[in-house]
Amino acid sequence: KVKGYFPKSEYNHLLALPPISRNIEIQNKEEVIGEYMYSQAQKHSLPISKKDRKLTTLLDTNGYFMVFNNQYLWLLIDLGFVITDYKAISVFEKNAAYEPFVRTMMNLRIQSILAGSTKEKFYKLIINSSYGYDTLNTEKFGKIKMLDKAGTFIAQHHPNHMGTKRISANIFAVQLKPKTATCFTSIQSGVFTLDNTKYWYLNYIYNFMYKCLDRKRFHFVLADTDSIYIAISGDRNKDCHQQFDAIVKDKQFYDQHVYQYLPDPNKDIYDYKKILGFGIENEGYELISLGPKCYSMIVNKWNKEKQQYEFKPKITSKGISKSQDISHSDYVNVINKDIVKKGINGTLKMYDNIMSSIQVEKYALTGFNNKSIVLRNQCCCPYIKGLTAKDYIIKDQ
Repeated sequence: KVKGYFPKSEYNHLLALPPISRNIEIQNKEEVIGEYMYSQAQKHSLPISKKDRKLTTLLDTNGYFMVFNNQYLWLLIDLGFVITDYKAISVFEKNAAYEPFVRTMMNLRIQSILAGSTKEKFYKLIINSSYGYDTLNTEKFGKIKMLDKAGTFIAQHHPNHMGTKRISANIFAVQLKPKTATCFTSIQSGVFTLDNTKYWYLNYIYNFMYKCLDRKRFHFVLADTDSIYIAISGDRNKDCHQQFDAIVKDKQFYDQHVYQYLPDPNKDIYDYKKILGFGIENEGYELISLGPKCYSMIVNKWNKEKQQYEFKPKITSKGISKSQDISHSDYVNVINKDIVKKGINGTLKMYDNIMSSIQVEKYALTGFNNKSIVLRNQCCCPYIKGLTAKDYIIKDQ
């Protein structure tokens, strides 16, 4: 448990992706989140709270004591981290049973994928719940029932009822409150697993990408704790599946280490799903991202009917229903034209034996982001102790 910071001499090396990934409390004030984001929230009357607790990337511990495991802390020290104070050093007994458990579940998941079985999602859920968000070790299972009008009437009087949607004249989809499954993983396994993933993630960026790739030819569009979106200035004569080939500076180092992280195209799914490996989710020609798992990418897809490749958007919108018809232009308009996208949530409610349709308008895409200080040119800057949003200035080109 330590306090510390990175000296200003390291900022140019670290600002593209600050290496400290931790939760901090963020006051939604103009001097904290910046004039641009604050004015966006005011202009569109966005429902924001006075303060949020968000997971973000930092260049210091923000004046707080923060807990790091030894591997993560040593990596930070190698990058120039200066410890100003420490509170405690704890020694944990190694939980030797945890690793074979994860390997067994991963093998079962891969076998399910090869067999085309839906159990693949079940095994993934077991692994995720074993060291879930902040080691709470819980996963929620939603439940939807297909009922007739009489069954829907009874279900809507149950305290677990959440919403109803009409499917046909006498069939309704009734959503009930999710059940929770809990896994009692030891605290050291949970804490160390979460920190070790951050260590491996940063190790890939700082000790692989930065060492063998031309840093002037790639840009981090967005980085989360378990995913990263990268724009690459590659070879214009090749398609979007060239990966890093065109920007490699040290080919010997690249060839020696690349398949320790990325999947080897000459190997099977066991290599693609290897523990601590990186999988490629999507590749395309244009990417606009408003947040983790909220992006639109232009990809080259094969059209079976026309028997030719076509440029089409691949849209991922976590937490937004597909019925909202989110398009690529909606993502573009949020950034270029300052147009927020709203959606309609529809549900059915029964009161006094009368079924009513209720529609609620909600924000779908807003572009609001307070995980970092967003400037008017869309640059995202980290929160640094002692600096305010006004200390970040856009230089005239």
